[in-house]
Amino acid sequence: MIDDDELLVRIRAGSIDDFAELVRRHQHQVGAILHHYERDPQRLAELAQDTFLRAWRSLDRFEIGRAPFQHWLSRIAVRVALDHLRQRRRRSTEVPLADLGPGALEWLQRDDEPSELAVRQASELLDHLMQALSPAERLVITLMEIEGHSVKEICELTGSSGVAVRVRALRARVKLRKALRRWEREET
Repeated sequence: MIDDDELLVRIRAGSIDDFAELVRRHQHQVGAILHHYERDPQRLAELAQDTFLRAWRSLDRFEIGRAPFQHWLSRIAVRVALDHLRQRRRRSTEVPLADLGPGALEWLQRDDEPSELAVRQASELLDHLMQALSPAERLVITLMEIEGHSVKEICELTGSSGVAVRVRALRARVKLRKALRRWEREET
């Protein structure tokens, strides 16, 4: 099997069809990254396509052998996700917390296996609470807490310093706690 670097050399030499192989190899990874920011399958497919289009247009800037192609592609996917969040925030139609229903937090107190409805409500609550965060904070907390990346990996993906990543994560946690407390007070 040809590795990514060799495919990239062939693509730069004019073998455009080999780019389809790179897309096939990395589409799941790109989809997984983008899925944390968008749930609509059609919009998710558009964001993935945008990620690969940006990669294609910037392929000449990728330094073969310096870092794995998948890391570079992941950074592009993260940037696409950030751009998407910024656009969505501008035209945001936020759901009021009261519309989530009184049982939206029950999944936190239950010991049994969560139902599909409880998982969906928890997801909606988390999405709502995440609106309190800036796009950069949302990205860092998602990469760290949901995807399980280390600070070093987040630095590589976002281009931020370790201090900036830690500060954004700390601020995001504080904002999320405050938003959750505010929501709980509104519910009682």
